[in-house]
Amino acid sequence: MATATKSKGPTKTTAKKTTTAAKPAPKTNAEIARERALQTAETAVDIPVGAALTMYERATEAVEPFGTQSKREAELKRVRTQLRRELNKVERRGGTARRRAVQRAKRTRNRLEREVKQQRRSLETTVRRNRRRAETELKRFEKELNRTRDDAEKRVRELVDRGQGEGTKAAA
Repeated sequence: MATATKSKGPTKTTAKKTTTAAKPAPKTNAEIARERALQTAETAVDIPVGAALTMYERATEAVEPFGTQSKREAELKRVRTQLRRELNKVERRGGTARRRAVQRAKRTRNRLEREVKQQRRSLETTVRRNRRRAETELKRFEKELNRTRDDAEKRVRELVDRGQGEGTKAAA
């Protein structure tokens, strides 16, 4: 790990001095290009050096706990404890997720059962109502048909009787 450098003494603040010195001349394009090239070259060197130092520190940190027998045992115990904690955490999380899924499934099942019962009741009510209407209409049509049939039979008898009455008058 890289260590941060700290200032050894208190920092001082100074008031700005007013000077009458001339301002520096603006930089030319050649000077700007030179500074950028220098900055790019420094970055190209700094990145691999920094990466190498980081890798060295990490490798040292990884090997350090295994230097002696007691350090190896302590590190092994620490890793086992950490692994046990992680496994317990994963187990609890899995159990929680399973319980939530079961609860959600039960709620969904109950909701669907309620909806099906409600729709079934509604459908049965509609069927009963429609059956009653159909039966009522059928009875009404049947009565009307019987009435019409009775009226037709009565008229036919009247016509037959009239026709027979005229036929007996004509024969006489």
